Amino acid sequence: MAFPAEALNRTLARLADHPFYRGRLPGAVADEEEFAAAVPLTTRADFATEMRKLGYGAFGGAKPVRVNLTPMGPSLVPVFQTRGDLDRMIAAAGTHLAACDIGEGDVCAVTFGYHLFVAGLFYQSQMEAHGVACIPLGPGEAERAAELCNGHGVTVLAGNPSFSLRLIEAGLKPPRVFFAGGEPFTGNEALYARVRAAMPETTLVDAFSLSEFLPVARTFPGGEGVHVFDELVHAEAIDSETLEPVPDGERGELVLTHLAKEAQPLVRYRTGDLTVRRTTAPVHGRTVSLPRVVFGRTDEMVKVKGVKIYPSEVGAVLLGIEGLTGKYRIAVESERGRDRLALTLEGRADDDALEAVAERFRRQTLIGADRIEVAAALDDGPVTVDRRGGA
Repeated sequence: MAFPAEALNRTLARLADHPFYRGRLPGAVADEEEFAAAVPLTTRADFATEMRKLGYGAFGGAKPVRVNLTPMGPSLVPVFQTRGDLDRMIAAAGTHLAACDIGEGDVCAVTFGYHLFVAGLFYQSQMEAHGVACIPLGPGEAERAAELCNGHGVTVLAGNPSFSLRLIEAGLKPPRVFFAGGEPFTGNEALYARVRAAMPETTLVDAFSLSEFLPVARTFPGGEGVHVFDELVHAEAIDSETLEPVPDGERGELVLTHLAKEAQPLVRYRTGDLTVRRTTAPVHGRTVSLPRVVFGRTDEMVKVKGVKIYPSEVGAVLLGIEGLTGKYRIAVESERGRDRLALTLEGRADDDALEAVAERFRRQTLIGADRIEVAAALDDGPVTVDRRGGA
């Protein structure tokens, strides 16, 4: 993808006098390298701290028409959308609905929550704007929800994959299109396979968003992973230690910039999510993909055998392995000057399961575990134990 200099320079010019950015942004940048060097990063703590100030600090005065709340630290932080923000979000989502051949005559059931949080109303708004009849079911009561969906000819379902499987078990006729969210989907091979088996003819859509960035990316027909809505968002991946951009196709921390947001515009926002960003041939006009969406957090990092390991990556490795609870511990020690890494997993697992874990771990982290063992129960100690002394 060519660097979107024009869109980013419009953003820099628009935010030059914004109270949060005044004096901190360059007038313009020529390329990705200059953008990364000249534009400071913003953290979740920066954002949350500002929003907790009287009148929402530098982000006050936005005149929102929608307020959602998202947990950040010890409290809920409001996320604002102006009328213009909603219109742009709905227009971007509309291009995806069109790509999935969703439109007038379709009926969508939304089983995401509506109370305080963001997903339910967002799906409701975009469907209605695209001419789709929408039933705001919310979560829970699987038998009643399945009956209502079947009775009203639902063709599109939006919700949590695990709850959607419960709807199928309760008798729901598989929809033509299913929008997944709220838990790892394409990144969880076992869950994805279960949903595919339950909905064999359904178009399955994985959607990735943050409350602060809505929407970020979705699977488009013919694409790989989720493709970024680049009319709304510029996506980068950085090394969470050096804060320098990583090459295309390498794992790093996802960093996002709003291109047109009126309320709470965020520039080079560190999400803390571990991902791979890849440039692709155009897919419905989008050329930036997150092929495996996100698969960990960058809050903690340890170097083993010269490779950066993010402990939360192991959670993605264990998804769908039968018998394991998902709880784990990483221990690193030095033996004759060489790093040794041991994984201890909670639960039960046979040799085939352990072999699958070993292969997934190697594929995910690019190094092998020297030892993998299973314990019936793990205590609540630290996830990572580094016994290398001053290493």
